[in-house]
Amino acid sequence: MCVALEAVVFSFVVLFVCLFLSVPISACVGLAALAVWFYEPTIATSPSYVFQSLFTSLDAYTLLAVPLFILSGQIMARGGMATRLFNFFTYFFGRYRGGLPCTVIVTCLFYGALSGAGAATVAAVGAMTIPVMVHLGYDKVYVTALVAVAGGLGVIIPPSIPFVMYGVVTGASIGDLFIAGIIPGIIIAICLMGYALIYSRRHGEDRVKIDAVVGELRGKGLWQVFKESFLALLCPVIILGGIYGGIVTPTEAAGVSVFYGALVSLFVYKTIPFKNVPRVLYASLHSVGPQIYIIGCCTAFARAMTLIHATASLTEWMTDTFVTRVA
Repeated sequence: MCVALEAVVFSFVVLFVCLFLSVPISACVGLAALAVWFYEPTIATSPSYVFQSLFTSLDAYTLLAVPLFILSGQIMARGGMATRLFNFFTYFFGRYRGGLPCTVIVTCLFYGALSGAGAATVAAVGAMTIPVMVHLGYDKVYVTALVAVAGGLGVIIPPSIPFVMYGVVTGASIGDLFIAGIIPGIIIAICLMGYALIYSRRHGEDRVKIDAVVGELRGKGLWQVFKESFLALLCPVIILGGIYGGIVTPTEAAGVSVFYGALVSLFVYKTIPFKNVPRVLYASLHSVGPQIYIIGCCTAFARAMTLIHATASLTEWMTDTFVTRVA
């Protein structure tokens, strides 16, 4: 086995041992990249090379969309966007059997188009809908699982932060990735709503409580509910319409979503006091820091593997070792 291949094997051993010991993923990948140089110092993957690769990989314009979308999600979560979306869809679906669980799913679908992150969708929609649904007689475990699964639509429905990360690492078109996520996201949402309908028919619902809440909401009238929810409904139209209309790039759309969310939450809905703005910024930094660091470490690890021709060495070893279809 050549030295390069031995270094690759040693690097992956370090990676899996660190994962087994519950070391943070970013540290695992970073140590795996450094392990190549520790095993064979003559290889050019020195600590200075790894750290330089880490920082230069983060100097990407498209990567700026990640912190901006996370900040946008924090602003909209604290700004009550999820509540207004839920009320709007409850007005139409709440009076039907299984309508409220379907409303939760549709709310996650639309909120995913606002935040671009599954975790942000679960946090914003779940914090608001789970207490309400439990109060209306739904099982707490069922509602929590429903929000957790439906919140995953934020990963598929554009704009999606994982799509942005994938596009940055692989060079794929982020706009094409966004387009590719629309149909699967809608299909998944329809399947989840089908399950919600079956579950509601099998386990029943407390229609007395549900009708009372829905009746109070419908008593406001469609126009009033629409006015309260209009700006929240308009946000995904602005973001996705700007991207697919060729007006803005995905990174610019992330900046637009931050500006729009801040404008609506601070000056229109007035749900975020100015004194809480630093808390929103801190929460966003707390979320984006680990993700950005993981991207940098993974890129440094990939460059280290490329530098020592890991793929070619592994392919050569496999073709020399396994000479038949069986062995």
